Amino acid sequence: MTTGSVISYSFGDMANNFTFMATSMFLMIYMTNIAGLSAGVAGAIYGVTKIWAGVTDLVAGQVVDRFETRWGRLRHWLLFCSTPLALVFVLLFSTPDMSMNVKIAWILIFDALYQLFYSFTNIPYGSLSAAMTQDPVDRSRLSGARSIAASLAAVLLSFLVAPQFRSAAETAGKGGDLGPVRLTFTLLCVGLAVVAVILYLICFKNAKEVVERPSTKVTMKDTFRTIGKNKPLLTLCVGAFFLLCSMFSWMAVSAYYVTFVLGNPLWLGYLSIAQTLGTIAIASFVPAISQKLGKRFGYICCAIVVICSFVIMYFAPGHNLIIALFAWFVYGVGTGGTNALMFSMQADTVDYGEWKTGFRSEGGSYSVLSFIRKCGQGLGGWAAGIIIGLYGYKGDAKEQTVEALTGLRVATGLVPAGIAAVALIVMLAYNLDAKRHAEIVRELNERRTNVVVKDLAHGEEIKVKEIGDGRTVALRQKGQAAPPIITIFGTSGAGASIIGPMLASKLNVPYVGQKFSSEQLALTDRSELMSDTGFDRWLRSVDYVGAADSAMAQAYDGSTNNMIAAKNTKEILDKVKDGAVVLGRNGAYVLHHVVGVLHVRLIAPKPKRIERVMHRTGLTMDQATNQLEAEDRMRAEMSIHLYQWNPNNENYYDLVVNTGSITYEQVVDTIIDLYRSKYPENEPDPTVETGEIYIPRLRKEAQGEGKENDIRK
Repeated sequence: MTTGSVISYSFGDMANNFTFMATSMFLMIYMTNIAGLSAGVAGAIYGVTKIWAGVTDLVAGQVVDRFETRWGRLRHWLLFCSTPLALVFVLLFSTPDMSMNVKIAWILIFDALYQLFYSFTNIPYGSLSAAMTQDPVDRSRLSGARSIAASLAAVLLSFLVAPQFRSAAETAGKGGDLGPVRLTFTLLCVGLAVVAVILYLICFKNAKEVVERPSTKVTMKDTFRTIGKNKPLLTLCVGAFFLLCSMFSWMAVSAYYVTFVLGNPLWLGYLSIAQTLGTIAIASFVPAISQKLGKRFGYICCAIVVICSFVIMYFAPGHNLIIALFAWFVYGVGTGGTNALMFSMQADTVDYGEWKTGFRSEGGSYSVLSFIRKCGQGLGGWAAGIIIGLYGYKGDAKEQTVEALTGLRVATGLVPAGIAAVALIVMLAYNLDAKRHAEIVRELNERRTNVVVKDLAHGEEIKVKEIGDGRTVALRQKGQAAPPIITIFGTSGAGASIIGPMLASKLNVPYVGQKFSSEQLALTDRSELMSDTGFDRWLRSVDYVGAADSAMAQAYDGSTNNMIAAKNTKEILDKVKDGAVVLGRNGAYVLHHVVGVLHVRLIAPKPKRIERVMHRTGLTMDQATNQLEAEDRMRAEMSIHLYQWNPNNENYYDLVVNTGSITYEQVVDTIIDLYRSKYPENEPDPTVETGEIYIPRLRKEAQGEGKENDIRK
């Protein structure tokens, strides 16, 4: 995927966040300080419309891909909904100077309309990444780019919007007319809306739909089925509710805190930068945290960091930028980590749900999580409005009373900290750890393999007694040909693409090459491969960490990965039914439990591999090194995304061969010798002229006796 396509796609989320973050961060203070609503009423509107947004997200998820147009199923929503979205956004922040009831009705109606149009813009936008490419590595680049764009939008928004509230406070304190302030705010929103529409149109023009997006429609029956039997998902949703409640309680009043407690609304831009840096800083460490600490414990640790940030904000002295910067940075670290780990655990609960019920629904589980998150956002903002109102906050006052300032500290610090602590306690009950999840994933892979084998065998399923090598699935009945099946995975430059065909020729079986050969990667996409720098890898690691509203987008990503993996599994099993040598394609994982398969990994010293790549491609040493490292990384990342396994894990292989110390012919002979030693029953039948291979000792027991076949007795 070209860099231009990635950047164009990221513009869509920048446009999203020009309006979404404006409503999330500044709508509350706009209602109280410019429109003149009480804090309690403003909080109620904030809460009701956020919960309504959860409903509109569910509706949009059901509707957006039902209509085929000349632009595809998704892109046209950006074309047709972006302008109404921008118009409603401007009207939302253009409250007329009329009676209080009219103002309340105006804001409530246009905020509800905004949430509706936003759902019908953001949901198809999030789905686009799955329609733009089937490559999970490229989709990680897309999601990383959108996260960075979203963070930049939030920072820019803080610098542009926050100063308006200083003007409002000064004007109100002098008893002046807020009309000019309203006009300035409206014009600012017009500018943001115009830029957002332009960014949406750029995204629409360049983000092409090139693959069919898998169906992720969610029925209420599916949703309740997913929740009812999926305890980890239920626990995660409850934890997410309280976490988002704490975050948006803080977010709804953070502009108040900066304006009146810190005393300078202009600082909000610098604080947003600190928060963004914290979010980005933690992103690169999330995989290591998951591996070393486990996702649940990592989540709990990050939640503790969030709580600490709130406590710092509560106790921080007023008018102190340095401590505030530190608090915002700590907040960014904590929320960035909890969000990333939350969605990672969410993906695990999808696997658990399929294992538990036999029904897989990324859309169902993510819809539930998305709705719960929106409810948490709404109730958090609602609570914040009530709290500052109870402490006597006055939107038309230039300076707040000591009691009101205490209320701002409580709403920004103590209350969010307490709610986040509840989220932490809830997550102590989350019991899907890495070991259990790995077992579930392996069992699911075996189930899927069995289903395809059964289909290929016309409805018959052969059970085999496992003898210590993990093989439990047989592809052949007694008396049927059982030609050799060998899977090969090789590091770049280890000679796998040469050894594979040689091996297939000697065994007289078909050769199944990789989906993307090294030569194809080098020649057809050399510019992209050569650009797999540290920045590109970091961009992929950021993923959805900075994206503000991406639950359904991640559902579509997960559904696409599952669809690709299922298709690959079926293709492999279909291709190996008459024997084969399979290079790559995650063959060692797909056929891990299949009897009669030998799994081989080819390695070689790095200097030797670089030399081979240089000879094969004509690249310089530096270019060959970059290509070799990038190819190894990308193939591993694709396997992790599609099958949640690392092809470099030697536990999945029967044989690991160093091709740098022996000839390719010797490698082939070594593999064949081991295969014949491991599967002596697969020796050619001398009475058959064609040399077909059989399994003479495989016995089919009578149906219904519950006995298993043992091919090694």
